[in-house]
Amino acid sequence: MLLDRRVAMLPACVAALALLGVGCGGSSSNDDAPPAPTPIVTPSAGTPTSTPTPGATPGPTVSPDPRAVRLSEIASGLDQPLFVTAAPGDPGRLYVVEQTGRIRIVDASGVLPTPFVDLSQRVSCCGERGLLGLAFHPDYAENGRFFVNYTNVDGDTEVVELARSADPDVASPDPVRVFFTVEQPFANHNGGMLAFGPDGMLYVGLGDGGAAGDPRDNAQNLASKLGKILRIDVDRYPEPPPGNVVGGDPDVWDFGLRNPWRFSFDRATGDLYIGDVGQNAVEEIDVEPAGQGGRNYGWPIMEGDLCFRPPRGCDTSGLTLPVVVYERDQGCSVTGGYVYRGQAIPGLVGRYVLGDFCSNRVFSFRWRDGVADELLELTDFLDPERRIRGLTSFGEDEAGELYVVSQDGTIFRIEPR
Repeated sequence: MLLDRRVAMLPACVAALALLGVGCGGSSSNDDAPPAPTPIVTPSAGTPTSTPTPGATPGPTVSPDPRAVRLSEIASGLDQPLFVTAAPGDPGRLYVVEQTGRIRIVDASGVLPTPFVDLSQRVSCCGERGLLGLAFHPDYAENGRFFVNYTNVDGDTEVVELARSADPDVASPDPVRVFFTVEQPFANHNGGMLAFGPDGMLYVGLGDGGAAGDPRDNAQNLASKLGKILRIDVDRYPEPPPGNVVGGDPDVWDFGLRNPWRFSFDRATGDLYIGDVGQNAVEEIDVEPAGQGGRNYGWPIMEGDLCFRPPRGCDTSGLTLPVVVYERDQGCSVTGGYVYRGQAIPGLVGRYVLGDFCSNRVFSFRWRDGVADELLELTDFLDPERRIRGLTSFGEDEAGELYVVSQDGTIFRIEPR
């Protein structure tokens, strides 16, 4: 076991069946192990920021404290929300994905009464099924195109293009195009994340097909879309974009994933941060340098940084191992987040924010020079009253400010304290 690479992130997690999950990253092999990450610490008091007095002799610079944050509730009463995002060119509004099949608009007045689109008749729900992902085309303001990822009435994954109507508050539920349908052999591990990368391609997360231990070995099978991050050109599909993995399914970008529930791209660097839910022992986070796909994240050869199949002596050659991991006695379902690139919270700029679905705890680290360092727990500062109940996702608005989605129906914004 690679115990020197472990990061003790969370206290004991409640005993619960995790709905969601996130992933791990970094580059490693037997001959070139990555640097060990720094353990998360939870200081008892914040470091104050200082404002120089005009005319005073400058003193040492004090960096803004990343823990000087709080939650501000912006919406409630939603039906099992799983994701929140913004549409390019549509300032002041957020779009919330409800697992039961509807997308809701939230503006300054609250949740609009009429859904933006209602796909509930096309979607199977719930457990780990449902309407799971949403991404707006980079030119959405001009073309009205957006994309969803859901499990259909047969329980299989569909990735579909939809279109805004003449009314900016309403879209048709009728597909403009179904890019593909993937048979799901079991009801769990459906993934569901969609995001446009800095290359203009649409990235799609799919779990390994479910059950336990990837019994069909989908994640390592390049001919299968399951257990992968896929990459497609929405204008030229099914023509694969250059750079995808050669020799298997043409949509494959990365493989060896168990259930990449949430992933995101750093707006400043283009680096890809992946969350992948573990099996029984380890939760993990991956960081993939911009444009460097074709990586094998190891599942089910490895679960995080542990051998899984076989349980001892597995060959890690060619695998990309996690940059951050934590064990199941510390948490049970990691929810991947975003690198903060907003302006409201200077202390968070450049830091990745993540959480755990079971414990509702929130953490942050900085990815620098190939190492995850400055790892902090933010929970007691951000959510001292423990208002988050089922941390299903984070989200960004157009300005790069961050949001937290609570499965009980509430959306929070992370604000400076």
